[in-house]
Amino acid sequence: MWDILQTYWVQLLIGYYPDGPLGGLAMTLILAAAGLLLAMPAGLVVCLGLISPWRALARAVELFVFYMRSVPLIVHLLWVYFLLPMVIKGAPLWLVVLVVMTLFNGAYLSQTIRAGIEALPRGQYEAARSLGLPHAQAMRHVILPQALRNMLPSIVSQFVLLIKETALGSVIGLHEMTLEFMGLNDTLGDKAIPIFTLLGIAYFVLCYPLTLLGRWMERRFAGPRASRTPGAGNTGAAAQA
Repeated sequence: MWDILQTYWVQLLIGYYPDGPLGGLAMTLILAAAGLLLAMPAGLVVCLGLISPWRALARAVELFVFYMRSVPLIVHLLWVYFLLPMVIKGAPLWLVVLVVMTLFNGAYLSQTIRAGIEALPRGQYEAARSLGLPHAQAMRHVILPQALRNMLPSIVSQFVLLIKETALGSVIGLHEMTLEFMGLNDTLGDKAIPIFTLLGIAYFVLCYPLTLLGRWMERRFAGPRASRTPGAGNTGAAAQA
């Protein structure tokens, strides 16, 4: 395995750039980071639609979320792969994967954002409205900044999923990390076990520290919230009584 890394580390890191398309680990990380940055506002828009006071809009957005979460990601990928070039001629493969990851993860993050909002005391929103803030400003200035704290561990977990989801780009020929390892396997022929062992190690090294970070953030944020819950002491005393 060490010999493979020493010989092909540049290809596995950046693909054939600058003489060819950017790929490898660099493409995987760029796509995952860009997907998260775009999925966050997309998830926020979808969440606002879900909690909208207009029932028809809420129902339509709920149907969209249900569809995105019910259909396998690879089906969405193939659908956009054949549709997007009809809308944007010459659409690059990285754009196809980015659009799919934004829509798919936006649907999932909408539930995360919704849970973060619903975890806040109802009085926060009512207090903001009583101060004269309209619905949009109350959400923007009061509710969403507090909800972000509740969402951070889930956002980190979603980033881990995004890193793994980029591997599906290999299905349509995108030169991300998985496809580079598959191409290397075709080149060397008899090195499948060490090559795909290295691929598994690469994803583990990328994802495991982020998983630990998400768990730490979950413990870190859960403790103070639990200790500051209004009436927690009274509830415990009542239970003992």
